[in-house]
Amino acid sequence: MGIADRDYTRNDPRRGGPAFTRPSFRPGGLSVIAWLIIINIGVFIVDLALPTKQILDIRATFSTATAEQIDRAQVIEVDDPAARSIGYPIRKPLIDPVTGEQVGFEQYRTWHLLNGYGHFSLLKGFLGLEVWRVVTYQFLHANLTHLFFNMFGLFVFGGMVEQYLGKKKFLSFYLICGISGGLLYLLFVGLAALGVPLPGTLANTTAGTPLIGASAGVFGVIVASARLQPDAKMMLIFTPIPMKLKWMAYGYVGIAAFNLISGGNNAGGDAAHIGGAIAGFYFIKNIHLLRDFLDFGIGPAPKGPHPRPGRPGKNSSRLQKQADAVLDKVNREGIHSLTSKEKKILERSSREL
Repeated sequence: MGIADRDYTRNDPRRGGPAFTRPSFRPGGLSVIAWLIIINIGVFIVDLALPTKQILDIRATFSTATAEQIDRAQVIEVDDPAARSIGYPIRKPLIDPVTGEQVGFEQYRTWHLLNGYGHFSLLKGFLGLEVWRVVTYQFLHANLTHLFFNMFGLFVFGGMVEQYLGKKKFLSFYLICGISGGLLYLLFVGLAALGVPLPGTLANTTAGTPLIGASAGVFGVIVASARLQPDAKMMLIFTPIPMKLKWMAYGYVGIAAFNLISGGNNAGGDAAHIGGAIAGFYFIKNIHLLRDFLDFGIGPAPKGPHPRPGRPGKNSSRLQKQADAVLDKVNREGIHSLTSKEKKILERSSREL
């Protein structure tokens, strides 16, 4: 990440300024957050325009059924109100037409097509080896409210984190948080499928229970912003109460943990929230691990001499060392810890180096 990707002179909470940078939606200068918001909204609109389809989850047969019965078994359509509900399971019996006996069942879910082929679950993403779903689920949403709150959180909290990391590392960070949320969800659902006693409604999750939404990535961004600017002042949306960012962020995580344990309606989603938050907490202070996440297929740089615009002199070397020391301080103590002199060092190094 180049120093030019960072703007430390803005939004100094010690001077009473806001702690957040707005994402850029300017044509030709879109920030990563702007692209993420546009893509999520676009995917949602396109998916609503596509027809719905019943997609097979699993085909199960009874141990008492013979191979011949299973081969000639036919699916019987059922009049189930859940068939009109997006994402809910519908079980259809498998009937042997000769004997009239039920020999098993097939489970379907009704989906808009993008949600149907992009959601994440133990059944599809792990057992079915459709590993791309751990990324695609992050761009899918159940309804307009789900989409709005995720994009609102990304818009409010993401600018600071993108400014700190730079575009490429921020995208790596965001996707890793989403993947981490999916993996923690996968762990809990796998334990439930194995019969391990779990708290709340986690015990009721099944291998086909779907996961969609950008919440895991957004939780990672919120926790990261709290580590960068822990004492920045925020105002709650529905109750105008000022609060430090760290208490708001960790409060969100605490609510998700409480819902997970107490049996909230979205226990699987809360597991993903916590997974994303854990990843955000860790990677924002270990940003060197994000460096090569998106460098697929690029390979090592060619060996040999490379043309350089000029050899750095002693002043440039000294300035580089000073800039590195300032960046180390930001990594340890946060953006708000910089003095005016240190900010000027970064500005100068951005221009000259």
